[in-house]
Amino acid sequence: MGRAGRFRRLAVGLVVTLAALALLVWLVLWWLSPAPVTGRLVEYHDDSPVAGATITLSRQGWGLSDHDGQLIWDKRYEATVTTDPEGRFRLPMPGPVWLVGGGGGRLTVEAEGFQTLEAGYVAPGAEPNLQTVPDRDDRLPGGTAYLGWDEAGEPFGWSFLDHAPARDLARVDLYPLALSREPLEVTLAVPDGGGLHFVPAAAQNITTPSWGYLLRYLDVSPEPPAASRLVLDDTPGTLFLRTPQGRHAKLAWEPDAVTAMSGTVPGLEASSERLLSLRFVYRPGPGHELPYQPPLGPVDPARAALLAELPEEAPPAKRARVYQLVVTDAQGRELERQRVELVPGVPVDLASCAEEAPLAWRFEALRLAYDAEGLPRLQLTLDGERFVHHSAPRLVGTRHATVLEVMAFDTDYRRHDLRVRLRELPGDAGLVGCSAPPRPGR
Repeated sequence: MGRAGRFRRLAVGLVVTLAALALLVWLVLWWLSPAPVTGRLVEYHDDSPVAGATITLSRQGWGLSDHDGQLIWDKRYEATVTTDPEGRFRLPMPGPVWLVGGGGGRLTVEAEGFQTLEAGYVAPGAEPNLQTVPDRDDRLPGGTAYLGWDEAGEPFGWSFLDHAPARDLARVDLYPLALSREPLEVTLAVPDGGGLHFVPAAAQNITTPSWGYLLRYLDVSPEPPAASRLVLDDTPGTLFLRTPQGRHAKLAWEPDAVTAMSGTVPGLEASSERLLSLRFVYRPGPGHELPYQPPLGPVDPARAALLAELPEEAPPAKRARVYQLVVTDAQGRELERQRVELVPGVPVDLASCAEEAPLAWRFEALRLAYDAEGLPRLQLTLDGERFVHHSAPRLVGTRHATVLEVMAFDTDYRRHDLRVRLRELPGDAGLVGCSAPPRPGR
């Protein structure tokens, strides 16, 4: 056999060997490749399929940066599909197995008209039954409620009207009575006139927990919140609350996240010995439905306090109101204090009664008007010899002072910053007009 024949045999052998190696590599990679994720997306309340939704599965691993082509360890790989008419989907694990590994990924669900679901980590071969809910027109405020005990061992609770913790338990809507860590057991209480009801997650038939799921699915308490105290353990669920003013909230009881810990308490200017944090949705006005529509905005204390005064059924009365105006300087020294009664739509001018102020001013066009929600708004002009301050209509209630920051100048154009504090007073708050500022030491 000539040299050419031997060369042909070697070439054929090499091709066969390379093909066998390629097949072996393919078989190994196929064997190592993680199983795809298959599942179904339905609407929570009626179990109807959601078609045309975008399902995204993402993983991170080694790869080349899209920016500069450099090798990085946190390159993001994604696989995306849409649900079929039955709401079903099938997603392969994205990314080369030799760069990403055989682990799972994070699942996100987006559908027009429905809330986005962050379903979290799913393992290879998972078969999740995902439940979504429609977008809500009613966007309620919310946030995180903090309650516990400070370093002195004194309890503090949470006020929805103030959107803050407070040591004065007469001003809060929820406060702790007892806590033990091993096993976890927390006793929570509400003041007279309030109520609690707890619904375990298992009773809500939520098949696959998603981010915010304990606030997402159940909008109304199945029973009127009536218990004055409840004992909660390591069972996750949704806590429904009625405040003494007849307003409603729901809170997520997540044992893994509602941890008993110590640290700085936001809004209390103190450190805690034991601290609980509960995410919540709150309805400041009448009504007991509590839809969760992320993202949540914080509670506006002035608006919440005014809404808490509205009757449950009847429209609010657009009555006259009595207001107190207090002017202080930049050092906090009180310069004047006045009371004025305002009739809706009738502007009032007031001369200043500040006797020791380094500059002069007057209040012009104080006007009370009611907005579309039936809430009172106050606006005014502070007119000085060398400055004018026009305020926009501001909510002013009895629980919180509304503060106007005014940059003022005297006749020599020297700056004197002023603060005007506005607060509503009860109708029988006494005579209107000027009253003397408190003397030092009183």
